[in-house]
Amino acid sequence: MRIPSQFNDDNLYRRRIPRGESARTFRRLIRLVIGLTLVVVVMRQAAQPAVYRTFFGPVTTEAGGAAAKLPSAVSNGSALVENGPQEPRQVKHSPKDRQFANQVVEQLPREEQIIWMVALSRSLHGLKVEKIPDSIDTIVQTITSDPTVDLTQREAWQQAIGDIAGNLVSSKTGKYSGLEQKHAFLAALDNAAASRVIDGSVWRSADFDRFYRCLDEASQMPHSGIAAVGVLPLLQQPEVFLDQLVTVHGTVARAERIDARENPYKIDDYWQLWLKPSEGADRPIVAIVPDAPQIVTEIDSETTTTEGPQITVVGRFLKRLAYQSGAGADLTPVVVGRITYAPFANNEQPLETSKKTVSTQQFWVIISLSCLFGIILAAILMWRTAATANRSRELRSAYRQEPDEFLKGLVEQTSPHSAGAKQEHP
Repeated sequence: MRIPSQFNDDNLYRRRIPRGESARTFRRLIRLVIGLTLVVVVMRQAAQPAVYRTFFGPVTTEAGGAAAKLPSAVSNGSALVENGPQEPRQVKHSPKDRQFANQVVEQLPREEQIIWMVALSRSLHGLKVEKIPDSIDTIVQTITSDPTVDLTQREAWQQAIGDIAGNLVSSKTGKYSGLEQKHAFLAALDNAAASRVIDGSVWRSADFDRFYRCLDEASQMPHSGIAAVGVLPLLQQPEVFLDQLVTVHGTVARAERIDARENPYKIDDYWQLWLKPSEGADRPIVAIVPDAPQIVTEIDSETTTTEGPQITVVGRFLKRLAYQSGAGADLTPVVVGRITYAPFANNEQPLETSKKTVSTQQFWVIISLSCLFGIILAAILMWRTAATANRSRELRSAYRQEPDEFLKGLVEQTSPHSAGAKQEHP
């Protein structure tokens, strides 16, 4: 029976599916399976930080641990950053304090500036100052005789300078006196040391004042929140990034352990890493770090590899270093800081973290269980639909009159008329 309508001309009963429509349905099913496979592949690739680290930086997880431990990974390609020693609380100093600090620094010889940098850095980090600067009395006299310094500012500067000397005499409480003035003084000294760095040249003796200062503060540098910069901006716009904190990503091509020269920060050695940038530029980056994980230290220092580990370094852009490349004299940016991301070696145990990672075997088990659950659910729905259709068909058949009774009724209705017609036409 066919009940035509403006929406569908099909009948109410099961119809035969044409061969062409069945093929289209099969092709649609194949496309859905291919799409699901692509989604699974993309999910696997998204679990690798190297795919998107160039654009968004590494995804890091916080984990507790000792400050001496290096950042390592929970699984191949994932990052872990130690809390490490906390960075000292940043205090904003006034322009007047900075102006006075610049005046004081200009009067100090280079040797005294280095001693003051070490003393202020140790004092701000709550450490004992091992050597008193010889120019303390001269600075105190300058503070008291300068007419531009008001009474409140003079007292704060006297407390700051006196606290440096007091750390050597007796162990005082950890309370900072003249904290803003100390930060202003240290910032002026750092600026003076950075101005002595010669950009675009080989290593010079004047570079190492700022070099070892950056290496000493590497452990206090933040591990996140610093903008990532490529090698080309560092080479083409050095005036914008010099002495600024930057984040660089790259593959370690060469790792060299270098014995440090004599320095006031008691640094014995450091690692010089040649990185191939992750953004694809064929220009190296030199990263100077105080220590490196096992997977980096295993790289040969005499040869260059193209399959080194991917790492992330946060540090200060010190200068553009001149070096001899295959094409002749060239420049490479130097970043002094610390490693904030590095995969662990095969024989290295990952650190315990609060977040659990899913291994490859567990991933495929989850995918298999999900597919099995989907097949079972689809089978249940198909069975339920078929059962409902059969039940509806039985209900329609139960209330339908039998064909014989229906035909008998037609005969009874038409028999008198047939008899009358015979009488009229004998």
